[in-house]
Amino acid sequence: MTSAYEEQITHEQPGGHLTVTGEKPTGKGGMFGWFIYDWALNPYFILINIFVFAPYFSSEVVGDDVRGQAIWGYVQATAGISIALLSPFFGSLADAAGPRKPGIFLFTLLAFLGMSILWFAAPGDPNAILLVVVGVVIAATSLEFAIVYHNAMLPALVSKKRIGALSAVGYAVGSLGAILSFAVWLLMFGLPEVPWFGVDKAFSEHNRVVGPLSAIWLLVFALPFFFMTPDQPRTGLNRREAAKKGVAMVIGTIKKLPHYKNIAIFLLARMIYYDGQAAVFIFTGVYAKGVFDWPTTQIGFYGLIIIVMQVPFTLLGGLVDDYIGSKRTIVGAVSLFAVGLMLLVGTTTDTAAYMFAVSMEPITATNIFGEALNGMGFDTSAERWFLFLATATGVFAGPSLSSSRTMLARIAPPAMMAEFYGLYALCGKATSFLAPLTVAIVTQTTSSQRVGLGSVIIFLIVGLLLMFFVKEEQSTAHEH
Repeated sequence: MTSAYEEQITHEQPGGHLTVTGEKPTGKGGMFGWFIYDWALNPYFILINIFVFAPYFSSEVVGDDVRGQAIWGYVQATAGISIALLSPFFGSLADAAGPRKPGIFLFTLLAFLGMSILWFAAPGDPNAILLVVVGVVIAATSLEFAIVYHNAMLPALVSKKRIGALSAVGYAVGSLGAILSFAVWLLMFGLPEVPWFGVDKAFSEHNRVVGPLSAIWLLVFALPFFFMTPDQPRTGLNRREAAKKGVAMVIGTIKKLPHYKNIAIFLLARMIYYDGQAAVFIFTGVYAKGVFDWPTTQIGFYGLIIIVMQVPFTLLGGLVDDYIGSKRTIVGAVSLFAVGLMLLVGTTTDTAAYMFAVSMEPITATNIFGEALNGMGFDTSAERWFLFLATATGVFAGPSLSSSRTMLARIAPPAMMAEFYGLYALCGKATSFLAPLTVAIVTQTTSSQRVGLGSVIIFLIVGLLLMFFVKEEQSTAHEH
């Protein structure tokens, strides 16, 4: 599937097209190295941030689902503040110095360290919560800084007409990596009564192992990127000069944002709806654990189904993006995601989507599909409705994320790509503490996971409204 899609995005008309940055597009190897990095980093977001470690932290480390959801929100908020403060400066530093790979290499190693720390967060350990805070903050911030540099390389790799497709391939390949890593965890640690490598379920080591598993996965599969994908040329500045210029650039860019009104509105819109979507995924596993009391293995199956379904929708979103444009793709995807969220939080152990009566009574399987669902633990009508609605909502995240990355490449000045992608990360994280903080505060105040998760809808609505004011047109660096 990937190779056929790769052929499509590498195909150019006679004479060829230049990239947004005015360069000749890279070859298949360079593009493969670029999008395989998405494959390398996705297990962190899926195994740790959403479906395995987060519910484990909430239910076993903290010991209370409501309080655990609140604390997890505060942890995410802490990471978000760090990312918001620093990511624009790292992006500008990359623009001033030229090469992106050194920064990606450094942050990959730091993320490896942060994820590995999570292995030591054992139930009953008085230092476990502190270890999780330190590990998650290091891993989350390092990966986001690496993503700033990684995203900034996109416009120099492929022609402008194919940016949407390549971005979609990256997200789709990332989802495939998440699927495989999930399967590895399930087969080696989640499902067996006696897990591999002496991992002991009695001490929740099968849950904690996702930390080192994700760390090793990142390190191994990042190698093709470093060996195969061409980097930007050096500007000739030394590190001190580049750092000084980088700080001046980001301050200058922020001052000039009023002259880049179209980009500013898009970054604000993306900041708000992205934060809402991210919060939904961050808390979905914790929410399902609290409502249905799912074990981490069942949450793993739940996450695996959503990720598998995201792959074709993300690829389709890339084709739609190149056909109707990034803006329309974003608006459509986020709108459907918002509708799905409202129906999802309207699903409990006795009601689905506010309308349908369901129950937690086991259902006898009458076909292969039903037997498969029962085998994974989804043997009641309430759980099956939740699974269906969560999947129908989650599939629209890939197209919206992919087209958001593409949208900036289409509207930002080519000479300021990494700088604007630094602001893009800022606007993806400047309020990233706000959505989890909102969920944390609302959950704690109402003592309701349902109300807490439902509060995210306001972020999606506001982001969508702002998108209607965005124009899909390229800005220039000489705009005043």
